[in-house]
Amino acid sequence: AAAPPAPPQVPSKPTLLTKAPLTHLGLVFADLRPVVKGYADIFGIPEPEIRRVSFDLPNGKKAEAKVAYVPLPNFYLELLEPVTKSGPVHDHLKKYGLGIHHLGVGVDGNLDAVVAELVSKDGKVTGGIKGGPQAFIDFRHTEIGATLEIGPTARPVMPAAPTTQTGLFGGQAIRHVGLANLDIEASLQKYIEVFGMPAVPVRRFPPEGWFPFPPGHKWSKTSYVLTNQLNQMGINIELIMSVASPSPWTHHIQKQKGTSIMHIAVGMGKIPRDEWLRIGQQKGGKWTNGGADSFFAY
Repeated sequence: AAAPPAPPQVPSKPTLLTKAPLTHLGLVFADLRPVVKGYADIFGIPEPEIRRVSFDLPNGKKAEAKVAYVPLPNFYLELLEPVTKSGPVHDHLKKYGLGIHHLGVGVDGNLDAVVAELVSKDGKVTGGIKGGPQAFIDFRHTEIGATLEIGPTARPVMPAAPTTQTGLFGGQAIRHVGLANLDIEASLQKYIEVFGMPAVPVRRFPPEGWFPFPPGHKWSKTSYVLTNQLNQMGINIELIMSVASPSPWTHHIQKQKGTSIMHIAVGMGKIPRDEWLRIGQQKGGKWTNGGADSFFAY
């Protein structure tokens, strides 16, 4: 099939987030105890400490959660378990199950001004108060597909990331955050509206033919995707829309009830791909994407 025509150019206008770095992903679980053991194993790091945190809610109350951190060289993962039976972390787990709740964005200036701008662009404040140190702005109902947590660029207290590769992922920098999109052009426009980054044309992948899936896959044999990557201060946001079903992306969208963050991309480092796949599956991972001769794998 021929490559689709490029979408119309989306005008880019700077916003208060244009120069704000992506800092972390917040993932929600029902019980952190087995989760921290799993992350320690695949990242080759000591078991992350579980501690308690509280944050303000817009109604003046507070919500409490258990939290643990997984450090990467240029990013970190925030593992959350709700304690309070209310608030955005609890509500996410109840509605979507375990998965990615928010994308962290570093803001060290006037937080209230950023909140006001994001609310004017369809965001809903679900955490934080005026003058507070952080805020959750929910865009899950839009083609952003996630809550944005705006707060300090500095990391919370956690061990430093390994300086060399440990386990499968430890010491490896994040390259991009990948979304499964229902409407890639709508997502492109919304990300540019919120972040103000330059537009990047959508392309077909693979350029011709069908997507390379693992042996014995259950996906459509005539699947390909429309995709692009938007750069946000050194880390890309990858938009992916499947043009056939079932596929890894339509499966994710069905489970997560719409456009949402699906994966993070890191390098394989010094581990050969075949060995990386063997170890990953041995540790309980499921190989869902990237054929035997591909340069990548999920």
